[in-house]
Amino acid sequence: MKNSFEKTERQKEFLNYLEKNVDLKRVTTISSKLLGPFVMCLISRESAMSEKKLARVLCKSLKKGEHARKSCIRMVNSTIKKAEKSKKNESFKCSVTNYGFCFPLVDNNEAFGYIIAWRLQKEPPPPMIAFFAYFVETTLRGTKKELDLNQLYKTIQPRAIALSTVHTVHRLISSSLYLDELLSRIARLSMQIIKANRCSIKLLDSKKKTLLPKATVDLRTKKAKLKKVKIGRWAPGKAVKYEKSIWSNQYLATPLIDEETIGVITLYDKVDNQPFDNFDVEIMKTLAEQSAIAIKNAQLYREQEKLTMGSIKALAQIIESKGTGIGKPKTSFLRIVHLIGQEFDMRQHELKTLQYATLLHDAGELMVPDEVLRKKGKLTDKEYRLIKEHPLKGARIIKSLKSLKSIAPIIMYHHENFDGTGYPKGLKGGNIPMGARIMAIVAAFEAMITKRSYRITLPINRAIQEIEKNSGMQFDPTVVKVFLKIVKRKDVARLLKKEIYGYK
Repeated sequence: MKNSFEKTERQKEFLNYLEKNVDLKRVTTISSKLLGPFVMCLISRESAMSEKKLARVLCKSLKKGEHARKSCIRMVNSTIKKAEKSKKNESFKCSVTNYGFCFPLVDNNEAFGYIIAWRLQKEPPPPMIAFFAYFVETTLRGTKKELDLNQLYKTIQPRAIALSTVHTVHRLISSSLYLDELLSRIARLSMQIIKANRCSIKLLDSKKKTLLPKATVDLRTKKAKLKKVKIGRWAPGKAVKYEKSIWSNQYLATPLIDEETIGVITLYDKVDNQPFDNFDVEIMKTLAEQSAIAIKNAQLYREQEKLTMGSIKALAQIIESKGTGIGKPKTSFLRIVHLIGQEFDMRQHELKTLQYATLLHDAGELMVPDEVLRKKGKLTDKEYRLIKEHPLKGARIIKSLKSLKSIAPIIMYHHENFDGTGYPKGLKGGNIPMGARIMAIVAAFEAMITKRSYRITLPINRAIQEIEKNSGMQFDPTVVKVFLKIVKRKDVARLLKKEIYGYK
Protein backbone atom coordinates (compact mmCIF):
# COMPACT_ATOMS: atom_id res chain seq x y z
CA MET A 1 0.00 0.00 0.00
CA LYS A 2 2.81 2.35 0.97
CA ASN A 3 4.81 1.53 -2.18
CA SER A 4 1.72 2.16 -4.33
CA PHE A 5 1.17 5.53 -2.62
CA GLU A 6 4.84 6.51 -3.02
CA LYS A 7 4.74 5.51 -6.70
CA THR A 8 1.61 7.61 -7.31
CA GLU A 9 3.16 10.59 -5.54
CA ARG A 10 6.33 10.22 -7.61
CA GLN A 11 4.30 10.11 -10.84
CA LYS A 12 2.40 13.26 -9.82
CA GLU A 13 5.72 14.95 -9.08
CA PHE A 14 7.00 13.75 -12.49
CA LEU A 15 3.98 15.25 -14.28
CA ASN A 16 4.12 18.53 -12.34
CA TYR A 17 7.80 18.89 -13.16
CA LEU A 18 7.14 18.33 -16.88
CA GLU A 19 4.31 20.87 -16.89
CA LYS A 20 6.56 23.51 -15.32
CA ASN A 21 9.73 22.80 -17.25
CA VAL A 22 8.72 21.57 -20.72
CA ASP A 23 7.63 24.42 -23.02
CA LEU A 24 5.06 22.57 -25.18
CA LYS A 25 3.96 25.82 -26.78
CA ARG A 26 7.47 26.38 -28.13
CA VAL A 27 7.71 22.76 -29.31
CA THR A 28 4.33 23.16 -31.08
CA THR A 29 5.43 26.40 -32.78
CA ILE A 30 8.65 24.83 -34.10
CA SER A 31 6.87 21.64 -35.25
CA SER A 32 4.11 23.66 -36.97
CA LYS A 33 6.67 24.80 -39.52
CA LEU A 34 6.92 21.17 -40.67
CA LEU A 35 3.40 19.89 -40.02
CA GLY A 36 1.27 22.99 -40.27
CA PRO A 37 -0.79 24.38 -37.33
CA PHE A 38 -1.96 21.89 -34.68
CA VAL A 39 -2.73 21.69 -30.95
CA MET A 40 -0.75 19.78 -28.31
CA CYS A 41 -1.22 19.26 -24.55
CA LEU A 42 0.14 17.33 -21.58
CA ILE A 43 -2.49 15.36 -19.66
CA SER A 44 -2.43 13.04 -16.64
CA ARG A 45 -3.53 9.41 -16.81
CA GLU A 46 -6.46 10.21 -14.51
CA SER A 47 -7.78 12.89 -16.88
CA ALA A 48 -7.09 10.76 -19.95
CA MET A 49 -9.14 7.83 -18.63
CA SER A 50 -12.19 10.05 -18.04
CA GLU A 51 -14.20 11.08 -21.10
CA LYS A 52 -15.58 14.09 -19.20
CA LYS A 53 -12.11 15.37 -18.27
CA LEU A 54 -10.79 14.59 -21.72
CA ALA A 55 -13.71 16.52 -23.25
CA ARG A 56 -12.79 19.58 -21.13
CA VAL A 57 -9.24 19.42 -22.50
CA LEU A 58 -10.32 18.99 -26.13
CA CYS A 59 -13.43 21.20 -26.20
CA LYS A 60 -11.42 24.38 -26.71
CA SER A 61 -10.37 23.12 -30.14
CA LEU A 62 -13.59 21.31 -31.09
CA LYS A 63 -16.42 23.28 -32.61
CA LYS A 64 -19.57 23.40 -30.49
CA GLY A 65 -22.64 21.75 -31.91
CA GLU A 66 -20.70 19.26 -34.01
CA HIS A 67 -22.48 15.90 -34.03
CA ALA A 68 -19.20 14.09 -34.36
CA ARG A 69 -17.69 15.66 -31.24
CA LYS A 70 -18.59 12.83 -28.88
CA SER A 71 -17.46 10.28 -31.40
CA CYS A 72 -14.11 12.06 -31.74
CA ILE A 73 -13.61 12.14 -27.97
CA ARG A 74 -14.29 8.41 -27.82
CA MET A 75 -11.76 7.94 -30.63
CA VAL A 76 -9.09 9.88 -28.73
CA ASN A 77 -9.93 7.98 -25.54
CA SER A 78 -9.59 4.67 -27.34
CA THR A 79 -6.21 5.75 -28.79
CA ILE A 80 -4.98 6.68 -25.30
CA LYS A 81 -5.90 3.21 -24.03
CA LYS A 82 -3.95 1.66 -26.92
CA ALA A 83 -0.93 3.81 -26.10
CA GLU A 84 -1.19 2.81 -22.45
CA LYS A 85 -1.08 -0.84 -23.41
CA SER A 86 1.59 -0.62 -26.16
CA LYS A 87 3.78 1.94 -24.30
CA LYS A 88 4.47 3.68 -27.64
CA ASN A 89 3.02 6.31 -29.96
CA GLU A 90 -0.46 5.66 -31.38
CA SER A 91 -2.11 7.71 -34.17
CA PHE A 92 -5.77 8.48 -34.77
CA LYS A 93 -8.03 10.22 -37.29
CA CYS A 94 -11.53 11.59 -37.00
CA SER A 95 -13.78 14.00 -38.88
CA VAL A 96 -13.51 16.76 -36.25
CA THR A 97 -9.89 16.78 -35.12
CA ASN A 98 -8.44 15.42 -38.36
CA TYR A 99 -5.13 13.66 -37.68
CA GLY A 100 -3.54 13.26 -34.28
CA PHE A 101 -1.23 11.10 -32.18
CA CYS A 102 -0.72 10.19 -28.54
CA PHE A 103 2.65 9.66 -26.76
CA PRO A 104 2.51 7.82 -23.42
CA LEU A 105 4.75 9.07 -20.58
CA VAL A 106 6.16 5.90 -19.05
CA ASP A 107 7.89 5.38 -15.69
CA ASN A 108 8.82 1.87 -14.51
CA ASN A 109 6.82 0.34 -17.39
CA GLU A 110 3.66 2.22 -16.37
CA ALA A 111 2.02 5.14 -18.20
CA PHE A 112 1.25 8.05 -15.90
CA GLY A 113 0.43 10.73 -18.48
CA TYR A 114 0.25 11.53 -22.19
CA ILE A 115 1.31 14.11 -24.73
CA ILE A 116 -1.59 14.45 -27.17
CA ALA A 117 -1.42 16.29 -30.52
CA TRP A 118 -4.49 16.83 -32.72
CA ARG A 119 -6.00 18.96 -35.53
CA LEU A 120 -3.11 18.07 -37.87
CA GLN A 121 -4.11 18.74 -41.51
CA LYS A 122 -2.16 15.73 -42.76
CA GLU A 123 -0.94 12.48 -41.31
CA PRO A 124 2.45 13.05 -39.65
CA PRO A 125 5.31 11.27 -41.48
CA PRO A 126 7.26 8.52 -39.62
CA PRO A 127 10.42 10.68 -39.23
CA MET A 128 8.34 13.31 -37.44
CA ILE A 129 6.89 10.67 -35.13
CA ALA A 130 10.42 9.37 -34.51
CA PHE A 131 11.52 12.93 -33.65
CA PHE A 132 8.70 13.26 -31.11
CA ALA A 133 9.52 9.86 -29.65
CA TYR A 134 13.14 10.91 -29.22
CA PHE A 135 12.08 14.25 -27.71
CA VAL A 136 9.75 12.55 -25.21
CA GLU A 137 12.27 9.89 -24.19
CA THR A 138 15.09 12.42 -23.77
CA THR A 139 12.85 14.73 -21.76
CA LEU A 140 11.74 11.88 -19.51
CA ARG A 141 15.31 10.68 -18.92
CA GLY A 142 16.44 14.21 -18.02
CA THR A 143 13.44 14.72 -15.77
CA LYS A 144 14.02 11.39 -14.02
CA LYS A 145 17.65 12.31 -13.30
CA GLU A 146 16.60 15.73 -12.01
CA LEU A 147 13.96 14.25 -9.73
CA ASP A 148 16.32 11.55 -8.48
CA LEU A 149 18.88 14.22 -7.62
CA ASN A 150 16.20 16.26 -5.84
CA GLN A 151 15.10 13.20 -3.91
CA LEU A 152 18.69 12.40 -2.99
CA TYR A 153 19.16 15.97 -1.80
CA LYS A 154 15.96 15.78 0.27
CA THR A 155 17.21 12.54 1.84
CA ILE A 156 20.76 13.70 2.48
CA GLN A 157 20.02 17.26 3.64
CA PRO A 158 18.05 16.35 6.81
CA ARG A 159 20.66 13.74 7.71
CA ALA A 160 23.47 16.25 7.20
CA ILE A 161 21.64 18.83 9.32
CA ALA A 162 20.89 16.14 11.91
CA LEU A 163 24.59 15.25 12.14
CA SER A 164 25.49 18.93 12.41
CA THR A 165 22.81 19.33 15.08
CA VAL A 166 24.23 16.42 17.11
CA HIS A 167 27.69 17.98 16.92
CA THR A 168 26.39 21.43 17.91
CA VAL A 169 24.41 20.10 20.88
CA HIS A 170 27.45 18.10 22.00
CA ARG A 171 29.33 21.40 22.06
CA LEU A 172 26.50 22.88 24.14
CA ILE A 173 26.77 20.00 26.61
CA SER A 174 30.46 20.59 27.13
CA SER A 175 30.23 24.40 27.17
CA SER A 176 27.58 24.82 29.86
CA LEU A 177 26.31 22.72 32.74
CA TYR A 178 24.12 25.51 34.11
CA LEU A 179 20.49 24.77 33.32
CA ASP A 180 19.20 28.30 32.63
CA GLU A 181 22.09 29.11 30.32
CA LEU A 182 21.83 25.73 28.57
CA LEU A 183 18.08 26.00 27.95
CA SER A 184 18.44 29.47 26.47
CA ARG A 185 21.13 28.20 24.07
CA ILE A 186 19.04 25.19 23.03
CA ALA A 187 16.03 27.47 22.36
CA ARG A 188 18.10 29.77 20.14
CA LEU A 189 19.71 26.83 18.33
CA SER A 190 16.27 25.30 17.61
CA MET A 191 14.99 28.59 16.20
CA GLN A 192 18.10 29.02 14.07
CA ILE A 193 17.90 25.52 12.55
CA ILE A 194 14.15 25.48 11.88
CA LYS A 195 13.93 29.24 11.19
CA ALA A 196 11.11 29.85 13.65
CA ASN A 197 10.01 33.08 15.34
CA ARG A 198 9.51 31.67 18.82
CA CYS A 199 10.76 28.77 20.93
CA SER A 200 9.57 27.72 24.36
CA ILE A 201 11.15 25.00 26.51
CA LYS A 202 9.04 23.58 29.33
CA LEU A 203 10.15 20.98 31.89
CA LEU A 204 8.05 18.65 34.04
CA ASP A 205 7.52 19.61 37.66
CA SER A 206 8.50 17.26 40.50
CA LYS A 207 5.05 15.59 40.48
CA LYS A 208 5.21 15.14 36.68
CA LYS A 209 1.74 16.59 36.18
CA THR A 210 2.53 20.06 34.89
CA LEU A 211 4.96 21.58 32.38
CA LEU A 212 6.70 24.68 33.73
CA PRO A 213 8.12 27.32 31.33
CA LYS A 214 11.90 27.47 31.78
CA ALA A 215 13.20 29.27 28.67
CA THR A 216 11.49 31.29 25.95
CA VAL A 217 12.94 33.24 23.04
CA ASP A 218 10.38 35.29 21.09
CA LEU A 219 11.21 37.41 18.01
CA ARG A 220 7.60 38.37 17.34
CA THR A 221 6.25 41.88 17.93
CA LYS A 222 3.35 40.58 19.99
CA LYS A 223 4.90 38.46 22.73
CA ALA A 224 3.08 35.44 24.18
CA LYS A 225 2.58 35.12 27.94
CA LEU A 226 4.49 32.37 29.74
CA LYS A 227 2.14 29.84 31.29
CA LYS A 228 2.05 26.40 32.85
CA VAL A 229 0.61 23.58 30.77
CA LYS A 230 -1.06 20.44 32.11
CA ILE A 231 -0.03 17.10 30.65
CA GLY A 232 -2.38 16.22 27.78
CA ARG A 233 -3.44 19.81 27.07
CA TRP A 234 -2.41 21.87 24.06
CA ALA A 235 0.39 20.79 21.76
CA PRO A 236 3.18 20.75 24.42
CA GLY A 237 1.05 18.74 26.87
CA LYS A 238 0.00 16.25 24.18
CA ALA A 239 3.59 15.80 22.96
CA VAL A 240 4.62 14.82 26.50
CA LYS A 241 1.58 12.60 27.13
CA TYR A 242 1.90 10.62 23.89
CA GLU A 243 5.72 10.88 23.70
CA LYS A 244 5.66 11.97 20.06
CA SER A 245 5.83 15.16 17.99
CA ILE A 246 2.60 17.17 17.74
CA TRP A 247 2.51 19.66 14.89
CA SER A 248 0.46 21.79 12.55
CA ASN A 249 1.22 24.59 10.10
CA GLN A 250 1.87 27.05 12.95
CA TYR A 251 3.60 25.01 15.67
CA LEU A 252 5.81 21.99 16.33
CA ALA A 253 6.05 20.44 19.81
CA THR A 254 8.80 17.83 20.33
CA PRO A 255 9.11 15.84 23.59
CA LEU A 256 12.43 15.73 25.44
CA ILE A 257 13.04 12.06 26.23
CA ASP A 258 16.04 10.55 28.03
CA GLU A 259 14.87 7.13 29.29
CA GLU A 260 11.83 9.08 30.52
CA THR A 261 10.12 12.25 29.31
CA ILE A 262 11.50 15.35 31.04
CA GLY A 263 9.89 18.17 29.03
CA VAL A 264 9.12 19.58 25.58
CA ILE A 265 10.52 22.03 23.01
CA THR A 266 7.83 23.96 21.11
CA LEU A 267 8.49 26.09 18.04
CA TYR A 268 5.98 28.60 16.65
CA ASP A 269 5.58 30.53 13.36
CA LYS A 270 8.30 29.93 10.80
CA VAL A 271 10.11 33.06 9.63
CA ASP A 272 9.16 32.57 5.96
CA ASN A 273 5.49 31.87 6.81
CA GLN A 274 5.92 28.32 5.54
CA PRO A 275 4.16 25.46 7.38
CA PHE A 276 6.11 23.05 9.57
CA ASP A 277 6.76 19.79 7.71
CA ASN A 278 8.18 16.27 8.13
CA PHE A 279 11.67 17.59 7.54
CA ASP A 280 11.33 19.92 10.57
CA VAL A 281 9.88 17.08 12.66
CA GLU A 282 12.85 14.77 11.94
CA ILE A 283 15.43 17.47 12.64
CA MET A 284 13.78 18.41 15.94
CA LYS A 285 13.63 14.76 17.01
CA THR A 286 17.41 14.55 16.67
CA LEU A 287 17.96 17.87 18.43
CA ALA A 288 15.55 16.93 21.23
CA GLU A 289 17.30 13.60 21.85
CA GLN A 290 20.64 15.33 22.34
CA SER A 291 19.10 18.22 24.27
CA ALA A 292 17.45 15.82 26.71
CA ILE A 293 20.85 14.34 27.55
CA ALA A 294 22.32 17.83 28.05
CA ILE A 295 19.41 18.92 30.25
CA LYS A 296 19.61 15.76 32.35
CA ASN A 297 23.35 16.36 32.86
CA ALA A 298 22.66 19.95 33.89
CA GLN A 299 19.99 18.80 36.35
CA LEU A 300 22.42 16.28 37.87
CA TYR A 301 25.05 19.01 38.06
CA ARG A 302 22.56 21.23 39.88
CA GLU A 303 22.02 18.45 42.42
CA GLN A 304 25.78 18.15 42.81
CA GLU A 305 25.94 21.91 43.36
CA LYS A 306 23.39 21.62 46.15
CA LEU A 307 25.54 18.97 47.84
CA THR A 308 28.61 21.17 47.38
CA MET A 309 26.82 24.16 48.89
CA GLY A 310 25.77 21.94 51.80
CA SER A 311 29.42 21.06 52.42
CA ILE A 312 30.41 24.73 52.22
CA LYS A 313 27.69 25.81 54.66
CA ALA A 314 28.67 23.07 57.09
CA LEU A 315 32.30 24.19 56.95
CA ALA A 316 31.27 27.84 57.30
CA GLN A 317 29.30 26.96 60.43
CA ILE A 318 32.35 25.25 61.90
CA ILE A 319 34.39 28.42 61.24
CA GLU A 320 31.68 30.58 62.77
CA SER A 321 31.39 28.36 65.83
CA LYS A 322 35.02 29.07 66.66
CA GLY A 323 33.78 32.46 67.83
CA THR A 324 36.51 34.58 66.29
CA GLY A 325 34.14 36.75 64.33
CA ILE A 326 35.11 35.18 61.00
CA GLY A 327 31.70 33.84 60.16
CA LYS A 328 29.91 33.22 56.90
CA PRO A 329 29.87 36.38 54.71
CA LYS A 330 26.57 38.12 54.28
CA THR A 331 24.44 38.18 51.13
CA SER A 332 25.76 41.63 50.21
CA PHE A 333 29.35 40.38 49.84
CA LEU A 334 28.25 37.42 47.72
CA ARG A 335 26.30 39.85 45.57
CA ILE A 336 29.31 42.17 45.18
CA VAL A 337 31.73 39.42 44.06
CA HIS A 338 29.13 38.08 41.62
CA LEU A 339 28.59 41.50 40.03
CA ILE A 340 32.34 42.19 39.82
CA GLY A 341 32.86 38.78 38.15
CA GLN A 342 30.13 39.58 35.62
CA GLU A 343 31.85 42.87 34.75
CA PHE A 344 34.95 40.84 33.84
CA ASP A 345 32.84 38.46 31.69
CA MET A 346 33.44 35.47 33.94
CA ARG A 347 31.60 32.30 32.99
CA GLN A 348 28.91 30.81 35.17
CA HIS A 349 31.19 28.22 36.77
CA GLU A 350 33.81 30.90 37.50
CA LEU A 351 31.19 33.05 39.22
CA LYS A 352 30.12 30.07 41.34
CA THR A 353 33.75 29.37 42.26
CA LEU A 354 34.18 33.00 43.31
CA GLN A 355 31.10 32.86 45.51
CA TYR A 356 32.24 29.60 47.13
CA ALA A 357 35.61 31.22 47.85
CA THR A 358 33.81 34.19 49.43
CA LEU A 359 32.15 31.83 51.89
CA LEU A 360 35.43 30.10 52.81
CA HIS A 361 38.23 32.60 52.10
CA ASP A 362 39.49 32.57 55.68
CA ALA A 363 38.99 28.85 56.37
CA GLY A 364 42.71 28.59 57.23
CA GLU A 365 42.13 30.63 60.39
CA LEU A 366 40.70 27.43 61.86
CA MET A 367 44.30 26.32 62.19
CA VAL A 368 45.35 29.53 63.99
CA PRO A 369 45.15 29.51 67.84
CA ASP A 370 42.21 31.46 69.28
CA GLU A 371 44.42 33.65 71.44
CA VAL A 372 46.27 34.87 68.33
CA LEU A 373 43.07 35.62 66.40
CA ARG A 374 41.48 37.40 69.39
CA LYS A 375 44.55 39.34 70.42
CA LYS A 376 43.79 43.06 70.59
CA GLY A 377 47.35 44.32 70.84
CA LYS A 378 50.26 44.13 68.42
CA LEU A 379 51.19 40.63 67.21
CA THR A 380 54.65 39.19 67.83
CA ASP A 381 56.76 38.05 64.89
CA LYS A 382 55.88 34.43 65.65
CA GLU A 383 52.15 35.24 65.87
CA TYR A 384 52.29 37.20 62.61
CA ARG A 385 53.97 34.21 60.90
CA LEU A 386 51.05 32.05 62.07
CA ILE A 387 48.60 34.54 60.59
CA LYS A 388 50.51 34.62 57.28
CA GLU A 389 50.33 30.83 57.06
CA HIS A 390 46.52 30.73 57.15
CA PRO A 391 45.99 31.08 53.36
CA LEU A 392 48.17 28.00 52.71
CA LYS A 393 46.42 26.06 55.45
CA GLY A 394 43.02 27.13 54.14
CA ALA A 395 43.91 25.97 50.61
CA ARG A 396 45.12 22.64 52.06
CA ILE A 397 41.77 22.14 53.84
CA ILE A 398 39.82 22.96 50.69
CA LYS A 399 41.93 20.72 48.44
CA SER A 400 40.94 17.73 50.58
CA LEU A 401 37.36 18.24 49.32
CA LYS A 402 37.36 17.19 45.66
CA SER A 403 34.33 19.28 44.72
CA LEU A 404 35.97 22.46 46.09
CA LYS A 405 39.46 22.13 44.60
CA SER A 406 38.85 24.95 42.10
CA ILE A 407 38.57 27.57 44.86
CA ALA A 408 41.94 26.67 46.46
CA PRO A 409 44.02 29.17 44.37
CA ILE A 410 41.66 32.03 45.34
CA ILE A 411 41.96 31.18 49.02
CA MET A 412 45.73 30.70 48.79
CA TYR A 413 46.49 34.00 47.06
CA HIS A 414 43.82 36.47 48.24
CA HIS A 415 46.35 38.10 50.64
CA GLU A 416 48.83 38.78 47.84
CA ASN A 417 49.30 42.49 47.12
CA PHE A 418 49.24 43.92 43.60
CA ASP A 419 52.68 45.49 44.14
CA GLY A 420 54.20 42.15 45.27
CA THR A 421 54.41 42.88 49.02
CA GLY A 422 51.75 40.40 50.10
CA TYR A 423 51.86 36.78 51.27
CA PRO A 424 52.27 33.77 51.14
CA LYS A 425 54.27 33.80 47.82
CA GLY A 426 54.86 37.50 47.14
CA LEU A 427 53.09 37.30 43.74
CA LYS A 428 52.75 40.53 41.79
CA GLY A 429 50.25 42.07 39.32
CA GLY A 430 48.84 39.70 36.68
CA ASN A 431 50.59 36.71 38.29
CA ILE A 432 47.92 36.81 41.00
CA PRO A 433 44.81 34.88 39.85
CA MET A 434 41.92 37.18 38.90
CA GLY A 435 39.63 35.52 41.45
CA ALA A 436 42.17 36.21 44.20
CA ARG A 437 42.52 39.87 43.13
CA ILE A 438 38.74 40.30 43.38
CA MET A 439 38.63 38.46 46.70
CA ALA A 440 41.44 40.63 48.14
CA ILE A 441 39.28 43.74 47.76
CA VAL A 442 35.98 42.22 48.93
CA ALA A 443 37.63 40.44 51.91
CA ALA A 444 39.39 43.65 52.99
CA PHE A 445 36.15 45.63 52.62
CA GLU A 446 34.26 43.01 54.66
CA ALA A 447 36.91 43.03 57.40
CA MET A 448 36.73 46.81 57.71
CA ILE A 449 32.94 47.17 58.01
CA THR A 450 32.06 44.08 60.10
CA LYS A 451 32.74 43.63 63.81
CA ARG A 452 36.10 42.02 64.65
CA SER A 453 37.60 41.57 68.13
CA TYR A 454 40.98 42.86 66.99
CA ARG A 455 39.99 45.82 64.75
CA ILE A 456 37.94 49.03 64.92
CA THR A 457 34.87 48.85 62.65
CA LEU A 458 34.84 51.51 59.91
CA PRO A 459 31.79 53.17 58.31
CA ILE A 460 31.03 51.95 54.79
CA ASN A 461 32.09 55.23 53.12
CA ARG A 462 35.40 55.25 55.01
CA ALA A 463 36.10 51.63 54.03
CA ILE A 464 35.43 52.51 50.37
CA GLN A 465 37.95 55.37 50.65
CA GLU A 466 40.57 52.98 52.06
CA ILE A 467 40.09 50.60 49.12
CA GLU A 468 40.46 53.51 46.67
CA LYS A 469 43.53 54.81 48.56
CA ASN A 470 45.33 51.47 48.23
CA SER A 471 44.60 51.04 44.52
CA GLY A 472 47.77 50.07 42.62
CA MET A 473 49.57 49.02 45.81
CA GLN A 474 47.52 46.48 47.76
CA PHE A 475 44.78 46.16 45.15
CA ASP A 476 44.53 45.77 41.36
CA PRO A 477 43.45 49.25 40.10
CA THR A 478 41.28 47.72 37.35
CA VAL A 479 39.34 45.66 39.90
CA VAL A 480 39.14 48.64 42.28
CA LYS A 481 37.50 50.70 39.54
CA VAL A 482 34.83 48.01 39.02
CA PHE A 483 34.39 47.54 42.79
CA LEU A 484 33.71 51.26 43.26
CA LYS A 485 31.13 51.18 40.49
CA ILE A 486 29.36 48.15 42.01
CA VAL A 487 29.41 49.22 45.66
CA LYS A 488 27.87 52.60 44.79
CA ARG A 489 24.86 51.01 43.08
CA LYS A 490 21.64 51.83 44.92
CA ASP A 491 20.55 48.21 45.30
CA VAL A 492 23.97 47.13 46.66
CA ALA A 493 24.27 50.15 48.99
CA ARG A 494 20.76 49.45 50.33
CA LEU A 495 21.60 45.77 50.93
CA LEU A 496 24.86 46.65 52.72
CA LYS A 497 23.14 49.13 55.05
CA LYS A 498 20.38 46.63 55.79
CA GLU A 499 22.80 43.84 56.72
CA ILE A 500 25.48 45.91 58.49
CA TYR A 501 23.38 48.51 60.25
CA GLY A 502 19.98 46.86 60.30
CA TYR A 503 18.33 49.53 58.13
CA LYS A 504 15.01 48.57 56.57
